Amino acid sequence: MPEKRISVLLVEDNPGDARLIKEMLSGPAYFGVAYQLSHDETLNAAIQTCSNNHFDIILLDLNLPDSTGLETLESLYGLFPQIPIIILTGLNDAELTLQSVQHGAQDYITKEECTSQLLTRVIHYAIERKRIEAQLKHLATHDPLTALPNRALFYDRLGQATKHTIRKNTGGLNWKAAVMVMDLNNFKWINDSLGHEIGDKVLRQLAPRLRGCLRQSDTVARLGGDEFAFILEGIQDQTDCIFVVQKILKSLNEPNILNRDDYRLSASIGISIFPDDAEGIDLLIKYADKAMYAAKRQSDPFRFYMNSE
Repeated sequence: MPEKRISVLLVEDNPGDARLIKEMLSGPAYFGVAYQLSHDETLNAAIQTCSNNHFDIILLDLNLPDSTGLETLESLYGLFPQIPIIILTGLNDAELTLQSVQHGAQDYITKEECTSQLLTRVIHYAIERKRIEAQLKHLATHDPLTALPNRALFYDRLGQATKHTIRKNTGGLNWKAAVMVMDLNNFKWINDSLGHEIGDKVLRQLAPRLRGCLRQSDTVARLGGDEFAFILEGIQDQTDCIFVVQKILKSLNEPNILNRDDYRLSASIGISIFPDDAEGIDLLIKYADKAMYAAKRQSDPFRFYMNSE
């Protein structure tokens, strides 16, 4: 009995070819898996199906009634980059094979060479490569200690957030985005007095608390050491920021991570607003950082950036 079932979307407009693929995947269960096949004949139908269902892999013919060539692949991969795609086509073209891989396909099979054993092996390897690719991407974009986004991913998401805000502000709307930089106060004392293992424990346990203070559309990242940064999208004024800041500050000690009555975590938070304070992401981070240090100097829990600073 197969141990695993793989969900496959076949995008193929030729009834004869589609029937052959279905027969190949209904044969012996190579690699200890069985295949659950769905079939669409057009790109638009495939997009709708992928939007409403989970698939482990897509088998794609590039030439469909409503799309041809690499545009077919680009459209599907652009919308569903997490799903591995195998090109299944009648064209034996070495250049097209290379271009397909460059545009996101995991593999390329010509229909004339396709057999049940070859197809199932290619499916298995494509899924495994995509899994490893996702792992490597996560390692490159996330902090290994806290699993939060790292500095590189934070910059990328901040760039996206400013673009989203600009697009939303058509028709006279006035949405904003905020950057908040947070530094834990006296965290060096924890490392020096209690040890780096305890310091790491604090950071690991703090991460899910910080995520829990945000909406799904917002971001919290670890920039390094005891410094965290936040992106708040879809805000209207400073009041929205203050509401989130209060949740963050409250989360630091509820419950007390260190289980010590003589030490409670505290933080200093600096805030800059897009587009009021700056439009470039480097300046937004710089201004939030300056506001954070101003808050720390004055023993304030948070501070908004002011031009005079």
